[in-house]
Amino acid sequence: MKKFTAGIVLGSQLLLANTLATVNGEKITDQDILPIVAQLSQGKFATLDPTTQKRVENLALEQAIAQILVEKEAEKDLLKDKEFKNKLDIAITQYQRQIIYGMWMEREFEKIAISTKELKDYYNSNRNEFEQVRASHILLETEEEAKAIITSLSRYSGDRLKGEFANYAKNLSKGPSGKNGGDLGYFGRGQMVPAFNDTVFSMKEGELTKTPVKTQFGYHVIHLTEQKFVSFAEAKPFIEQKLKVDKFKGFVEDKINQLKKKARIREY
Repeated sequence: MKKFTAGIVLGSQLLLANTLATVNGEKITDQDILPIVAQLSQGKFATLDPTTQKRVENLALEQAIAQILVEKEAEKDLLKDKEFKNKLDIAITQYQRQIIYGMWMEREFEKIAISTKELKDYYNSNRNEFEQVRASHILLETEEEAKAIITSLSRYSGDRLKGEFANYAKNLSKGPSGKNGGDLGYFGRGQMVPAFNDTVFSMKEGELTKTPVKTQFGYHVIHLTEQKFVSFAEAKPFIEQKLKVDKFKGFVEDKINQLKKKARIREY
C-alpha cells in the first residue's frame, strides 16, 4: 500500500490534496478519507498513538477503495432503479435543508451586534469570572507532614516566605511543580479541583494556608503569590462572543415561535 505523504489533521483544510491511491483512474486523496478516518476513530484521531493512527489511515483507505469498487459495479443497474432515484431525491432534499438552515444560522449570527455598554456592563457585573491568581503548592502524602511544614513556614512573610516555600517545594513536594518551587502559574476559577480552587480563591495575596488542603492527590500546602484581574481589553473578545451566543439563542427561539404561529403544523 502506498505510504501517506502527509499526516492527516482532522478539522483542517490541506492546501494540497495528496493522492493516496487510484481506482480505475479515479483518485482517492487524503481529504477524501478524512470523514472515514473521523468515523473509525470516533473523532479522536489526534489523541491516538502513531501506530494506531497509521492503522486507522490504512483501514480508511481500504474502505474508500471498496466504496468506489462497489459504487461502479452497482451503479450500472441502480441508476435506472426507481427505489434508488427516490432515495437520492430524499437525500438531496435533506442535504439542501441542512445547507439552507446552516447558512441562515451563520448569517443571522453575524448580524448580532453587542454594544460597548453591554460589554462593559457584563465585565463590571461579573468580575469574578476575570479574576486570576498565581499560587505555589507543596504536595505531600500525609496530613502530619503538611501541618509540620505550615508550622515552619508560618514564621515567615513576604519575600522570605516565598523563598523558603520554594526550597521546601523543591526538596519535599511530590507534585511535578516541585522542581519549579511549587509554582503553578496563573489560573482562573474552576481550573483546579474543587477543594484546591475553593481554598485559593478565598485567600489573600501573600497568604499561606493555615491548614492542609486535602484532594485526591494528597495534602497541599498553598501559598497565594499574586492576584489580578484580566483587563477589559483582554476580556472583550470572550465577552462579545458569549453575549452574541446568548442573544442569538433568544433570537432563534423568538423567530421559530413567530414562524410556528404563521404555519399550519400537524403532528402525528
